Amino acid sequence: MFSVLSRRGAVAVCILLSACAAGPGGGVAGDPPSDRAYGAFLSARYAETQHDPGLASQYYTQALHVEPGNQQLVDEGFLAALLAGSPEAEKLAAEVPANALAVMLRGNQAAQSGDYAAANQIFTQLPQDQMIGLIRPLLLAWTLFGQGDADKALAVLKPHFDNGPFSAVYVLNGALMADAVHDDALAAQLYNQASSGSTNLRLAEILGSWHQRHGQPEQAAQDLAVLVAAHPNLQISLPQLQAQLGKPVIDTATQGLAEAYLTLAGSLDAPAQSFLRITLLHFALMLRPDLTPARLLLAGAQLGNPGATPKPAQMRNALATLQPVTPDDPLYGPVAMQQAQLLAALNRPAEAVALIDKLSAAAPNDPGLQAGAGDIWRNAGQPAKALPYYNRALAMVGSPPPAAAWALYFDRGLSQDALGNWAAAEPDIVEALALSPDQPYVLNYLGYSWAMRGEHLERAQAMLQRAVSLDPNDGAVLDSLGYVDLHLHHTRAAVAELTRAVELAPDDAEVNAHLGDAFWQSGQKLQANYQWQRALTLKPDSKLQTELKAKLHNYFPAK
Repeated sequence: MFSVLSRRGAVAVCILLSACAAGPGGGVAGDPPSDRAYGAFLSARYAETQHDPGLASQYYTQALHVEPGNQQLVDEGFLAALLAGSPEAEKLAAEVPANALAVMLRGNQAAQSGDYAAANQIFTQLPQDQMIGLIRPLLLAWTLFGQGDADKALAVLKPHFDNGPFSAVYVLNGALMADAVHDDALAAQLYNQASSGSTNLRLAEILGSWHQRHGQPEQAAQDLAVLVAAHPNLQISLPQLQAQLGKPVIDTATQGLAEAYLTLAGSLDAPAQSFLRITLLHFALMLRPDLTPARLLLAGAQLGNPGATPKPAQMRNALATLQPVTPDDPLYGPVAMQQAQLLAALNRPAEAVALIDKLSAAAPNDPGLQAGAGDIWRNAGQPAKALPYYNRALAMVGSPPPAAAWALYFDRGLSQDALGNWAAAEPDIVEALALSPDQPYVLNYLGYSWAMRGEHLERAQAMLQRAVSLDPNDGAVLDSLGYVDLHLHHTRAAVAELTRAVELAPDDAEVNAHLGDAFWQSGQKLQANYQWQRALTLKPDSKLQTELKAKLHNYFPAK
């Protein structure tokens, strides 16, 4: 889930918006804060580095109470408040009249009050180029729609129906307008055009609603079935999603504006667009707080780049975004699962499992929920609490188990092994391998476990060779193969494999220690000494640390 509050990223977005001075922490031109406001200003900047825009906004507000006329504080405080979804943004919008996002915010406020004519006049002030040029027609169209002029609203959108990568956004919004005024022929044409690409959650809900309300219940069910097939975590919500298919998606122009912000935000996935994406989703929820797909998308965006580990503040922000969703919401299931994952990552496993237990009470035959709770306890270092959940999950999948059940057997085996019960763990891991023979993790775990016990070394070697062929760049797998070859006295092969393993995992103490063992076995004593010494610097666990110190003491006694 990109760095949300990167200074460079925020500045780049505001350059793209053309009317922004800078992003949070971007060094907006103007007088620096006075000494009296400087402490709060520095605290705000630090909060930004910790990816906590809510706290940053609070500190900018404190600084502005001390020095209300400082334009740098106003500009940066406004953008931080936008990113946090804070009401402070609405208060500061009037003080940054040239900022395109402030214009949008003021237009949203007018639309919320029902004054669509005023909102339209405000949105006409937006620039027509670059990124804002994409947003502007949608906002103008929906405010015209709110004034009762659907034909003129559609005319604003029509030139963009075949205009570049964002055309599907305009088409879908046009379809919603035509649907709302019961122009069924045009709506059917535009919905068909909108559905020609990949389907996401909101599009599936919209299309399902259309088909259900127009005498095509089979197609409506298929719309949702295709979505659930692509995103199995939505299976738990399928009954509730089906139950709401008969309801129109849009009742008011304000709801239409919220959909416009949501659909456009869903099309912005580049890291440099994260600031704008989050802001648009906050706008959508400002206009329609019950728009749960926007909450799910916003929570994911708040977690940052999918390749990076989220900061605690980012996870707390995502939890706060999801918190208003109630159990009667059709999407409560996936929301609660995401909340449980966040709570687990914040080292709150009991709260996480309590959420899943609540879902399980409504879906008592769902093995995925049981497995999810088991994973949370196991990853929290409490395998004894995980076992009952894995047992129930495996009982639910039946006999003979499907191939997908390999993960359940593997995870239960890991839990048993962590409890020191290898006699119970081994059959589960063997069964996992039988159900899915080409899982590198299973091949590696079983092969290495056998090698550590001095059992089935030839079979372990064959399995680990297979694992390496499946994942040749995994240092842990190469380490296991080298470890087995070391025990088989295939010393040259072990040195080569473990050298490569260290290249792939240079900071792993165990891998470095094993390479030292291989050097020692091959007679390269100086290299062994160096490798064992290096392993000691890499924070090995207490058992490995004791082993390393013993080797160095016995083989290289102090003179």
